[in-house]
Parts: sequence; C-alpha cells; structure tokens
Amino acid sequence: MFMTILITIIVVVLIIAIWFIIDFRYGRERHQHLASTAKVFHRRHGEAQLLKDGRKYFQYLFADIEQAQNHIHMSTFIIKEPGIGTQLLALLERKARDGIQVRLLVDRFGSRLGKATIKRIQASGVSFAYAHKPGFPFIFYSGNRRYHRKITVIDGQIAYCGGFNVGDEYVGKEQMGYWRDYHVRLQKEGVADLQEVFLDDWAEAGGTVPNNILPATREQGSEPLQLFATEGLGHADHLAEWFESAENYVLIASPYYVPGNLIQSAVVDMGKRGVQVDILLPRKEDHPLVKDGAYAYFRKLLQANVNIYEYTPGFFHGKAIIIDGTFLNIGSAKFDKRSFFLNDELDLFFHEPGHMIADAEAIVREDMSSAKQITMQDIEQRTWFEKAKTKVATWISDLL
Repeated sequence: MFMTILITIIVVVLIIAIWFIIDFRYGRERHQHLASTAKVFHRRHGEAQLLKDGRKYFQYLFADIEQAQNHIHMSTFIIKEPGIGTQLLALLERKARDGIQVRLLVDRFGSRLGKATIKRIQASGVSFAYAHKPGFPFIFYSGNRRYHRKITVIDGQIAYCGGFNVGDEYVGKEQMGYWRDYHVRLQKEGVADLQEVFLDDWAEAGGTVPNNILPATREQGSEPLQLFATEGLGHADHLAEWFESAENYVLIASPYYVPGNLIQSAVVDMGKRGVQVDILLPRKEDHPLVKDGAYAYFRKLLQANVNIYEYTPGFFHGKAIIIDGTFLNIGSAKFDKRSFFLNDELDLFFHEPGHMIADAEAIVREDMSSAKQITMQDIEQRTWFEKAKTKVATWISDLL
C-alpha cells in the first residue's frame, strides 16, 4: 500500500514537472512571437525630478493627487494594505466621489488587495483592472509574467514612473529597514508618452479607453529624455548596445543581478577593455535565492576587474545605469532575466549631460560610498550550503 502511494506521488510530480517544462517552453515561444519589441519613444524635452526616498515620494504623490481636477491614472506592480496602501486608496476613493476619473491597474499576483477592498473602491467610482491575468493554454508561463511598470498620470500634466510600489516597506516601516529606491516625477513633454502607455495597458487589461480626458501637455521643458517600454523582448539587445558605447565608466544599480549570458558577457567585456564598472546591489534580500543567483556571476566579474558593492544602510531597490556621465537609464527594470525577458517594464533614459544625469550619478555614488565591497575572498569563503543554493538558483534563474 505504501509503495503504491509513493509511486502515485512520484508519477503525479513527474507529470506536473513535464507539464511545467512544456508549458514554459511553448509559452515563451508564443510570448516572443506576439510581444512587441522594445519601444523607444521619440525624443522629448520635459522637466524631471529624481526622488530617492519613499516618504518624500508619497508626499509629492499625495499632494499632486489632491490637486487633480480631471483624471488620475495609476498602475503598479504591488499595492497592499494596511498602511500607506490604505491611505492611497482612501484618497483615490475620495477623488472619485468628487467626480474625478480614477483608473487603477495592478498586477494580478503582485498586488495584495482583498475582494472586499476592490468592491469598496469600485463602489466609490474608481475603475479597477488586473493586468496579466494567467490563462490557458500556457497557465504556468502566463502566471509568471508580471506587470512591473509603475505609472501615475494626473490631469495629463504631471506623471511619475520608476521603482516605488505601494506598501509600508517602501517607507521603511517593515523588517527590511530603510528602503532606497529611485523614482521620477515628470512634467511637460514626456507626460503624453506615459499616458499613452497607461491607456494601452488599460485597454489590454479589458478597461474601456476614455474619450473625455484632458489631453496630455505638449509643452517643452529643458531636459532631453525618451521613454523605453518593453514586454520581455529587445531589452537586453538595447542594453548590450549601450554597453558597447561605454568608454570610461559605467555605474549599475539594481536590487538583483541575474542578467543571463548576453549581458554578463557585455559587462565582463567592458571590464576587460578598461572601462571602470561599478555594480551596486543590496546586502539584504527581499526574495529567496536572488542573492544566491547573483553569486553565480560574481567570479567572472571580479576577474574582469569589475567592482561589486553591497548597500548596507537598509534595503536597496533602485534601478539605474549611468554611462560616462552622458547617459542615464532609470525606471522599473531590474538587472535580471525576468525584467529582460518576461515582464512588462518601463524606463526613462537621458542621453545628454543635464541635471538628471548629474543628480542620479551623485546619488548612486553616495549610495556606493557606504557600501561593502565584495572580494574574491568573500566568494571563496562561502559555505557549501550557500554554494548549493547558488546551484539551485542557477537552475531556476528565469523565474527569480
């Protein structure tokens, strides 16, 4: 009897494993066939402000929402209650009751809103939709895709994008401690592009596209910028091209480092040809195995004279790439396979010297100044258990 049960369990596990492998393989093929390649929007001239602290970010966001007269469009990967999420939802509900058009789009798995909460906000007039709901025939693969963008557009005049989600950890109230992230508040040109991305995402999620909202501003600002939207196709190719152009130094800031062979080779090549490459990662981890997965790449990086630093004051969640002081990429995309090949991501890049590049470089260098540098000795002294976890992380690196 015991053997029969054991054999049955083994067979069931094998069937599920085979189903998962087939589902993921053909789901990816279908995704790559249907997904739009990375889209680089036209060059704009806007007014951008870099926000690095969660409390300051939510102060700006709440104040701008309070002033909304026509519409509030918001999408995010994570929004959860209680705490700052409850405060934000209450504000959106109040604005909706005042007659403001409010649309809220969230990732199906990333967000932690109960059915009662969703019914309540909808009753107040907030339009709500889930992005990337899993579906057949490739339920495993579709369930692993994430809507990782963070967009807010208010009256077509002010917009936000970047790395902050909505939860108490982003204001330093949970066990991770102080939370460092990078977010951009945008005015003038560029807001219209963020509005376009939001409305496309809203329509794809089944939402009705409005025809009575205020048009987004076309007024020019002083900062040249471009929006970079990806659906898991083409991100790594653009990144490799940017790295090929590097001559003197590159700063890479990310909460994860699991880039895959193409980008790892590009980073190693920069180090070997004399470009100073500094990588900033968190010392703490917010998900199992992501830090172990990064260690699979560290030896070759150090051998190529690439510097690796771990942020120690709290948790580091910023996403930025700076090349030679003349190029900045900042937004939602992490330095990992999931962002490059699975998720919907949204970044801004600036490719002329200006205050945004200067501000971002100053902040990243400041964050590196208090970080701990990883050495070859740190790699050699890892325990057998830590090395085993790296092996496991390597096997499932597409899903980290």
